[in-house]
Amino acid sequence: MSKYQDPAVKVTCPDEALKLLKEGNARFVANNLVPTDYPEALAKTGKQQSPFASILTCADSRCSPEIYFDQGTGNIFVVRNAGNFADREAIGSFQFAANVLGSQIIVVVGHTECGAVFNAHGGTQVPLPELQGILDDIAGIVKACPTKEAGVAVNVKAQVEALKNSPGITVPVYGAEYDVATGVVTWL
Repeated sequence: MSKYQDPAVKVTCPDEALKLLKEGNARFVANNLVPTDYPEALAKTGKQQSPFASILTCADSRCSPEIYFDQGTGNIFVVRNAGNFADREAIGSFQFAANVLGSQIIVVVGHTECGAVFNAHGGTQVPLPELQGILDDIAGIVKACPTKEAGVAVNVKAQVEALKNSPGITVPVYGAEYDVATGVVTWL
């Protein structure tokens, strides 16, 4: 198997999980991705999974944490939605990941050029009730930010706090921001 975390090996320490994500992003930025034997990974995860980390990130097509953290099948549990918002479904998913699957950490990852945050900050109104609900939820967090760019980190920090204060979330929760132009993950 490659140098990345073998999906059949269970990580049992939050510090190790965080280290694996940081090392993976460093490989991604350096364009030194670890070769992955996908058939072998699928064989090891076909009947079980034990992701070492859980990620809440935006649904933006440029923001795939499996790629920018250089992780393979079965390594990370990912929830994605517009604006990386810790809604009821996301929180329930992370309760499952931590309490059933054994995920050691949760990371909320916002990103530069986030359309959901930028539109929420600007007060955009749309005739789509579900989308407007997302924008309204985020606007309540970022409307006082001096710039739309500052809203990204403020939103991440608010989602981190929401997760930390949720029943059943007993693992460490971290915040980060992914730069869609450079690939760098900055830890908040």
